[in-house]
Amino acid sequence: MAEQRDAIRRILAVLVWDQAVRLRTTLAEADTDAQPLTDSRVADSRATYELLAQAFLKAVPAQ
Repeated sequence: MAEQRDAIRRILAVLVWDQAVRLRTTLAEADTDAQPLTDSRVADSRATYELLAQAFLKAVPAQ
């Protein structure tokens, strides 16, 4: 996994953000169990994606 990340950074350089989202099985399990994203099991993952979305909106200018 780290080798793939490093290769992508070498190829795409400045297009790759420092933020990274770790693989979380809780999201996959919540989907399988038909649990809403408001479920407490996915609160940490949801917060991570919300922070990533905020960073994206700041980094990418609106068209």
